[in-house]
Amino acid sequence: MASSWFPLFGRDYLAATMGWTAEERGHYTVLLITQWEQGGIPDDLKRLELISPGITKAWKTISPKFPKSTGGLRKNTRLEHERHLSHERSERARQSASARWAKEAAAETPPQGFSAESEDSPCDGICDRTCDRICPDDASMSMSYSPPPPPPPPEAFGEGWGRLVTAWNATWGEKRQWRSSEPPQEAIDRLREPGWLDEALRAIPEIKKGMCDGFKTPPTLRQFCGRTEKGTFVARMLGGEFVDESVRTAKRHLQEAGT
Repeated sequence: MASSWFPLFGRDYLAATMGWTAEERGHYTVLLITQWEQGGIPDDLKRLELISPGITKAWKTISPKFPKSTGGLRKNTRLEHERHLSHERSERARQSASARWAKEAAAETPPQGFSAESEDSPCDGICDRTCDRICPDDASMSMSYSPPPPPPPPEAFGEGWGRLVTAWNATWGEKRQWRSSEPPQEAIDRLREPGWLDEALRAIPEIKKGMCDGFKTPPTLRQFCGRTEKGTFVARMLGGEFVDESVRTAKRHLQEAGT
């Protein structure tokens, strides 16, 4: 589920909408919010009119900002990139919190009880307050301490690597297959990140569909498994960062000419 807010970079927004009317900018903003909440906007002007009445007059200006995507939807590629970065930040925060809680729980010592014969026993029977010691005269008040369960372990590395390299080699021809029996360090690092493998398996076929048209040559497996301060290569790719619309348009024209 998307966060209830998304980042809006003022300078980039103004540059992207320079020369637009206030009405066009208003429709554009409504569509960005709709995409963030629903994962995309419909490729149907009648339905878009229900979302932002009057948009038909501005659609010629706005439509290039929402290229066609899968599932009959249109998506702003920059916004999808920010969505993937948001998911990554949330996942890293969750992992960090889980690790911290597990560490703190392990350091805790269960409270020590008092024997029934002890003269220092703090209770004469059933406590009428929250007691941090075990009441010997009433077994029902005893509470055993159980630390919270540790975060679930990541998928077994061997299985994950096998699925990744199988999908990679099935997609590429002889020249780009991974033939080494050892995985690159980048793959080892990424496979330790929960959720990355599922995104990677979804992204591999998309490379040939044009998600990396901005590259002179297709990415290598090491590049594909990489991470920079901007996020993982996979997240950035699925967010549309490496799409070159001019290359995509040229390919489409060639295909149309061939038919």
